[in-house]
Amino acid sequence: MGFVENYDYYWNQKADPRTNVLPFIGSPILIPLILFSYLYFVLKCGPDFMKNRKPYNLKTFTQFYNVFQVLVNIFIVYNAICAGWFTEISPFCEIPDYSYTPGPLRLAHTIWFATMVKLIDLIETGVFVLRKKNKQISFLHLYHHVSTILLAWLITKYIPVAMASFNLLVNCSVHVIMYTYYFLSTFGPNVQKAMLPYKRMITIIQMVQFVILILHNGQSLLPSCPVPKLPGLASIIVIMINFFLFYNFYKKNYKKPAQKMS
Repeated sequence: MGFVENYDYYWNQKADPRTNVLPFIGSPILIPLILFSYLYFVLKCGPDFMKNRKPYNLKTFTQFYNVFQVLVNIFIVYNAICAGWFTEISPFCEIPDYSYTPGPLRLAHTIWFATMVKLIDLIETGVFVLRKKNKQISFLHLYHHVSTILLAWLITKYIPVAMASFNLLVNCSVHVIMYTYYFLSTFGPNVQKAMLPYKRMITIIQMVQFVILILHNGQSLLPSCPVPKLPGLASIIVIMINFFLFYNFYKKNYKKPAQKMS
């Protein structure tokens, strides 16, 4: 087969027709263009724009954004449960169901919706730029956002099925906790001080999440699990890098240096 035939086969024919027709998924350009524009803004354009300006406050916007994230992630978890999680779907190896029956179809659309929310997540880095919180725009932060969107996009395009949806079920549950913490932290120094002991726990929860996801995706590599092996392997690699970046962040920020012996 020539290039055009190969492109059509792998990009269109191998894709799930239930989701490949949904906004942003079928195009090979839109999401990469969004990510390129995002990185250009947060690394170059945004800092240049803010160079001689005072930081914006954006407190009210941040509060509304955090409430939105809590509600939308609850909605995603709710829809995943309604689509069959914990009743018809188990956290173990599940044979992919690409049918148009109500449960699998609802789950596929929920995965697409979660991917759209991941694109909205990019707004928070823009807020960091406008508030001149450049320290928060770390390699960990950028890698986490970009890799999550790319992984979610490919899952939505090719395997929006039960076993792959475990990633979003766990991640969105963690986001409910995380954005609740962020929302409460916007209410001044006194609340921030009261919430400080929980800041460390948020990072621990995120790392535990990654361990759970690595173990779950590892099932797909077993010979006894009749699912495509490449998506599971790719997910494990992406998630492992996230874990090590978060662990490095945890060590730098929360582990006390060993006392020097006198």
